[in-house]
Amino acid sequence: MSETHEYIVNDRDFEERRLLEQSVVLDPLTRRLFDAAGLEPGMRVLDLGSGAGNVARLAADIVGPKGSVIGVERDPDAVQRAQRLVDAAGYTNIEFREGDVQELDVVDGEFDAVVGRLVLLFLPDPAEALRRALPLLRPGGVLCMQEPDLTYSWTSVDSPLWRQVRGWVMDTLTAVGADMKMGLSLFATFREAGAPDPLLRMEAVAGGGANAPAFGWANVVEGILPLMERLGIAKTEEVEPKTLTTRLLAEIADENGTVVGPFLYGAWATK
Repeated sequence: MSETHEYIVNDRDFEERRLLEQSVVLDPLTRRLFDAAGLEPGMRVLDLGSGAGNVARLAADIVGPKGSVIGVERDPDAVQRAQRLVDAAGYTNIEFREGDVQELDVVDGEFDAVVGRLVLLFLPDPAEALRRALPLLRPGGVLCMQEPDLTYSWTSVDSPLWRQVRGWVMDTLTAVGADMKMGLSLFATFREAGAPDPLLRMEAVAGGGANAPAFGWANVVEGILPLMERLGIAKTEEVEPKTLTTRLLAEIADENGTVVGPFLYGAWATK
């Protein structure tokens, strides 16, 4: 999650690690979306709201050394850290720029694809971001976004800790104005932006027992914990973040339950 970054803590090393861990769960889903949308070697790609650079790296792996990726991110510290990470990993085809995705005045030229993940839900006017991006797409270029729906049942059983965790997350994101059904609004947002009607797909990680994706939800809680405390929603001693994954897994195992990761909706359209 990026761009508004209302909940990001001052400890940038922590947030960088958290987002990289989050990518383990989300990246396979995003990679399959990019494949379906038609990203291919040699493309020039614009990544909206780059955060730690996970999506930019995915795109760079697809477009290869003859392609390139420019990531736009409002947080200057995140820009510097993302650039350092990709440079250290040996990428030579990724550049991050500090800028607002609702203005996009820091990029020029034409792109073969504009992509983004978990960014529109935090914007006051997500259609405006896509409206700004469309003129940067060449004819035949692809607009591809991936956004969540967080309002579904996260588990097959209603257990106390899972109910509490879901309440913490929903209350906190509501407080910062996030659209927790942004994934379901992608079709309407593309239309409002003047884009062609997109194709859609939805995918989520699910599992039970040791394969239950409890870690992903604990990761989210850990990321928004500073904001939860500022808003009076929960305190660190109440959350106990270091043991949260273990306790969530134990509770779901006791009920032989299933955990479902975020519903991620993908939408893509060709200009």
